[in-house]
Amino acid sequence: MSKRRGGWSKSNKKKKACRNSGNKEESGSLIDYSKGAWSGLSQETISNLSETVVLLASFNGDRMHFAGTGIVVRIKTDLVVKILTSADLIRRSDRDKEIDPYMTIQVLLPNKKLARGWLFHSNLDYNIVVVVIKYFPGFRAACFDHEVWFGSGSKVVAVGRCFNSDKLMALSGVVTDEPTDCPEHLMISTCSITEAMAGGPLIDLHGNVVGMNFFVKESRTPFLPRNKIYQRLVRSCILWVEINNGGDNTSKRSTCEIVYNNFIGSSIGEAEEKNQELSTSSTSDSEGSSDEEGESETQKLPISYPSDSEEWEELLFPELIKPLPDDEFTQLLRKDLKPRNYPMPVKFGGSMQLKNTFEEEFAEDTWCKLSKKVALNTSRSVVSLASFKGEERFFVCTGIFIDFNGSTSRVLTSASLVRISADENKIADNLKIQVYLPNKRLAEGKLQHYNLNYNMAVVSINGFRCLRTAELHNQMQIKPTREVVAIGRIFESGKLMATSGILSDKESNLDCRELMISTCKITKAGIGGPLIDFDGDFVGMNFYGTEETHYLPRLMIQKLLKHFEGTDDDEIAIDGMPKRWPVPAPRWHRHPLRPPMTMMSRNERVWSSRLE
Repeated sequence: MSKRRGGWSKSNKKKKACRNSGNKEESGSLIDYSKGAWSGLSQETISNLSETVVLLASFNGDRMHFAGTGIVVRIKTDLVVKILTSADLIRRSDRDKEIDPYMTIQVLLPNKKLARGWLFHSNLDYNIVVVVIKYFPGFRAACFDHEVWFGSGSKVVAVGRCFNSDKLMALSGVVTDEPTDCPEHLMISTCSITEAMAGGPLIDLHGNVVGMNFFVKESRTPFLPRNKIYQRLVRSCILWVEINNGGDNTSKRSTCEIVYNNFIGSSIGEAEEKNQELSTSSTSDSEGSSDEEGESETQKLPISYPSDSEEWEELLFPELIKPLPDDEFTQLLRKDLKPRNYPMPVKFGGSMQLKNTFEEEFAEDTWCKLSKKVALNTSRSVVSLASFKGEERFFVCTGIFIDFNGSTSRVLTSASLVRISADENKIADNLKIQVYLPNKRLAEGKLQHYNLNYNMAVVSINGFRCLRTAELHNQMQIKPTREVVAIGRIFESGKLMATSGILSDKESNLDCRELMISTCKITKAGIGGPLIDFDGDFVGMNFYGTEETHYLPRLMIQKLLKHFEGTDDDEIAIDGMPKRWPVPAPRWHRHPLRPPMTMMSRNERVWSSRLE
């Protein structure tokens, strides 16, 4: 059989220059040259490997479940990258025959950032899974569509990524045919890999992938040979397949790949016609094409390319979206969501997220921009409030102390805390109010005043004297382009948040004409919170907006407070028409294929601590 050197399919990215290949490791190198196994490989092979071998990890909540190596096996430019690895990535335990569909998968990109991964294909009998991520340049797919000879005594090199440094590692050995307890579809090499190298490629000295390694606590390493990998991945439409069409030896894609590409952007009617034509023309070619187990090598893919990203994900990764099971997990989920007044998902998958919650933090944290004095005073004056209807939470928002009288303090906040809905000028009956104080204690609050026309309320707290209050009576000018900071506090954790922006001269699109706008971007938790400048002066009270933040300016707040106390002779204009104060409802949302990386999650911090 013929050999083919450098067996790699090219991506659109230009090939990187290989690092120094001397015995001494170069500073900043991405390859660990301290291992002698590299000496038998060419510079081109090593460079190609650096673009094909990747690092993956799975997480169960904040706890890392598994970290290993993967092989890029398919690149579809502007769509996805497919990565083959060990099923230990998502297997519940070493010997378990079930996967955990709720694990989070992350892949380290060439630019050292992390990408969210999804399970695309699994075969636990062969201990393999395929993970997909949104396309990112810099990857190179390993090639499996040609024959490679190897057998007992063949020299091989096991390649993997080091979890602590992300450097490529290599261990040399030979293929052996000595008897073992491994399943019959596996072969053995004398390479003794680490657990982090599980799922990585076993290559010959020409760079051809001859198999994928598995980790066992022995001196020898079992691997799945390339012909088994090829058979399994062709079936799931991950790799190409050779089709001999009437003596024409031209390499074509598998039927499912042809169907998929022809249907992108097509109408349903056109797609169905093309599907019938392809099915008819490929019948004779596909007869007898199933393997020894009688399984078909092709499968039906979506026949149209939807415009909605969530619908696209559901069609491309149908195994991710499943009906919600009636099991212990569902009961625990319901027990967690119902007291918070959050909906249960109709379907669930590894990429589902609950959006528009009261626990969602600001995307930007600008506490570092505030002076120490302003930050301290703000932390002592800002509280979080929650209203409850029985045992079920009704609404959550932020507030700020405005004054105290003896041992009673008062909080300015949004009337959304007690409003029945965004469209009604009524408050809910029999609500209980709790206030998360700066000293991290909960206190009972009492609704003292409210004005639904301006969506403003005052809550009193008995038995607590605040240390700092908003300076409502200082004279100041509110001018466009003035830098400001919106403040919020999370009710459950008490965490303070800050996001900066500038005052705008745009008109508000809400019903209340007195409202003004800043470019600060808050979440629902920041409703009712203060808008301050960098000197700590109170500018107004924030309300929610999708693109910017609406706020009620301090002068109108002063006037309403005087009206509450009966010390203002001027009448407050009320036109009798209910004004809308929209707040987005919580909903379940499938995570986009390319999650934003502006904030570092706990999982990312775990990775970063290992790679520093």
